[in-house]
Amino acid sequence: MSTSAGLVGFLSSFDHLDDRTLGELGALVMQAPTLELRRGEILIRQGDRADTLYFVLSGRFNIMLDGSDEPIAEIAQGQPIGEIGFFADLPRAATVVALRDSRVAVISRERFRTICDGSPEIRDVVITTLARRLADTHGRAAVARPAARTIAVVPAGRSAPSGSFVDALRTIFEARGRTVVLTAADLAGRFVGAAMDDPSASNWLNSLEDEAAFVIYVADDALTDWTQKCIRQADSILLVADCKASVKLNPSEAFAFALHNRTARRLVILHERRTLIASGTSAWIADRDVCMHHHVTLQDLADVERLFRFISGRALGFVASGGGALGAAHLGAFKALRQAGAKFDILGGTSAGAAMLAGLACTDDPDRVDSGMHNVFVRSRVFHRFTLPRFSLIDHKAFDRVLQAEYQDTLIEDLWTPYFAVSSNLSSQRPRIHHRGLVWQAVRASGSIPGVLPPFFTREGEMLVDGALMQNIPLEPMTALKTGPNIVVAVNANEATVYPVDYESIPGRRQLAGAMLNPFSHHRLHAIPNILQVIVLSMMANSQSALDLGDSDVVIKPEIPSGLGYMSWDHHTEIFRHAYSDVSARVANPDAEDGARLRTLIAP
Repeated sequence: MSTSAGLVGFLSSFDHLDDRTLGELGALVMQAPTLELRRGEILIRQGDRADTLYFVLSGRFNIMLDGSDEPIAEIAQGQPIGEIGFFADLPRAATVVALRDSRVAVISRERFRTICDGSPEIRDVVITTLARRLADTHGRAAVARPAARTIAVVPAGRSAPSGSFVDALRTIFEARGRTVVLTAADLAGRFVGAAMDDPSASNWLNSLEDEAAFVIYVADDALTDWTQKCIRQADSILLVADCKASVKLNPSEAFAFALHNRTARRLVILHERRTLIASGTSAWIADRDVCMHHHVTLQDLADVERLFRFISGRALGFVASGGGALGAAHLGAFKALRQAGAKFDILGGTSAGAAMLAGLACTDDPDRVDSGMHNVFVRSRVFHRFTLPRFSLIDHKAFDRVLQAEYQDTLIEDLWTPYFAVSSNLSSQRPRIHHRGLVWQAVRASGSIPGVLPPFFTREGEMLVDGALMQNIPLEPMTALKTGPNIVVAVNANEATVYPVDYESIPGRRQLAGAMLNPFSHHRLHAIPNILQVIVLSMMANSQSALDLGDSDVVIKPEIPSGLGYMSWDHHTEIFRHAYSDVSARVANPDAEDGARLRTLIAP
């Protein structure tokens, strides 16, 4: 849409204005003085006097409320800024910040009065129409911010620009819509002799957003005028690092960090070949506060396709709940969905779900993870190694050893597939999201059943227990990391279990000691749930929090074999295979409602 067409569309929306008056208003705007703003510059401050009306001739703006880091809306080319306060003579309701290098028409109250003197009906009509708009929109939630359409590719550390990575980006983005890739040479060839900040160059770059689905700006290897222009024009910054290069922060990155908040910053680490586990990631992310980092190899386009889904708001998440031994059902659901074509971009779980997805992020093989589950809970019998009940019922040293053996020294940040785990932070009374550090420690903290295992304590003094206490189904942290659909797998025991226990038969201390020493009466104790079972059942009973599902999210509750519960560790493979068959049948059933929705999400 051209600037003039946008203005005509806006002005035409006012009621009862004839063609002559519309023409006068249009002339008023087009003949008004203009103001150039660079990205990040403030046009309007919340609370200031509203004595000026603006029209966006080129660029975009964010509307911000004081005290909030996220915009509530965007203003595009051809739209007015500050019209409510201007016509109603109210203080500015929000702060308006340039999202691009932009240009606006500036209409003072005096200029507007001049045209109103010739057409007195204009002011009343405009104020009435704007009042109706305000009434119509009052109380509505802010519209979600659109996905990134302009991306700046900036070398990170001492990395050289990667032409191969840019070519891969071009291939993937062009397959989804018209894509323009720009370098300094492209702009210099079009505007010979003009500065990068020349208004004609800025106007042309801004106009590309109306013509193309995506614009990719390829920055230089230094903080040149072009690199600064790329960063100012972008919705999203891709800091592209060669995994073998020096990690020292460069001036271009510092410039990008000053203009863009962390939600717009991504780190892409390029590798020669794909491996199950990367290395050296912690050094890259130590001084770079980014929303996410992505490991990418150019052996094929799979990693770049995943990156595109994150940037465009289409990344598919797998969310796994807690559930003790029933967590094996997550493996069955994952295997069935993967075989049906699902490409999971990020994994996140709580308690047993965290343990299962950690294994999948490490190996991508559900059968291998099920074998590891057997090593931890059956062969090592970690839940049968009781200790003196001072800090816990179970000897955590044995549990820690088998977890370390299973996950070794793998760091979450080195996982090829993005992953997080959730624990309950009793120090802050809030969920704790583990997205860095040793995998085994995140799994240990997320599954620290209160009373059964001692809490996990961090170096910062946080006391962490089982994540199911505060966030059994971690959909909220998943949606905080990315937009796009999610498949949520929630596991629960079957219908209420009846416990035929005569309360009076529960032995006291002396009776219990005698019964445990007497082989002929010991079997009677098995009918009474032990303390470990009671703690787990109590915790799970209070863990079914309500979910704030998005329109594209799907919840799966795999069928659990009859008679099995949260402590049925010996039957983990049976649970795994049963869930696999159940979810496979749902996906394949054309009449199943959840099957149809799942097929929509996982269609290749």
